[in-house]
Amino acid sequence: LWPIYSYLRAGWTRSDREFYCLVMCAGHTVSYCLFNGTLLICEKLGWLKDHKMPRKKAEEPTKELYKQLVTEAAISHLVTSPIVALLFYDVARYAGMPLTSEPISQSWGAVALTIMAAHSFNDWAFYWLHRIFHTKQLYARFHKQHHAFRGSVGAAAEFAGPVEQAVANQFPTVGFCLLTGQHPLVQCIWMVLRLTQTYEVHSGYHFGDTWAGKLGLTANHASFHDHHHTENLGNFGAEHLDWLFGTMDHYVSIGEEEGYLKRRQEFGKERKEREASVEKEE
Repeated sequence: LWPIYSYLRAGWTRSDREFYCLVMCAGHTVSYCLFNGTLLICEKLGWLKDHKMPRKKAEEPTKELYKQLVTEAAISHLVTSPIVALLFYDVARYAGMPLTSEPISQSWGAVALTIMAAHSFNDWAFYWLHRIFHTKQLYARFHKQHHAFRGSVGAAAEFAGPVEQAVANQFPTVGFCLLTGQHPLVQCIWMVLRLTQTYEVHSGYHFGDTWAGKLGLTANHASFHDHHHTENLGNFGAEHLDWLFGTMDHYVSIGEEEGYLKRRQEFGKERKEREASVEKEE
């Protein structure tokens, strides 16, 4: 990635702040479109149907909800994200971030450790902030919008109002790299890794039993967060933190991943039988 980054930076004639904004927004938008666009194509072609967790009819998003999602996603990527990135630039520079034109001073081993630390920071920050947004005082006012997608889809991973988006989504994601002044390319790499993770766990697909899942190339806990959306009972973040703080009791009571996936298959079978019965009557 460094040769591509340095080539683009060498030809950039505008400000350092604007290049930072370009890098972060491009990473965000490209990962959003590429990941969710690929899933959409696969769904239309039926390529991943064996990995899709069945939905009850009431869990299927409506056309109106999808229209709202497209509108808000466009505003987020074209308006909100660039403004936030421009503001984050000052914070990052104050924390010691090098200019976008400077090379990465860390070894790639150090970069890997940075990404691991950012992952841990995100796990803890997201768990507690997400859990706070589920309190009575904040849920109806802020977080209910996100749960409009009872049967979640990857594109709706960031479907939230500006307050929740900034506090519970963006801060946990970029907070560590921002506050420790990491190089812009390192920030972007980590952000893309984090975004593809959240798109996958919201996608409604379970890849844990695939070769990619077995090699650790997928998030492998989509069922855990899918339960959070369909049941809205615990499962606020990383599974080890929900276990540690006792907020995954319902998920455990139904048999965790195996039990949840079995229930999903049963729901899917029942739905097909009902739909077949209605067609037969007609």
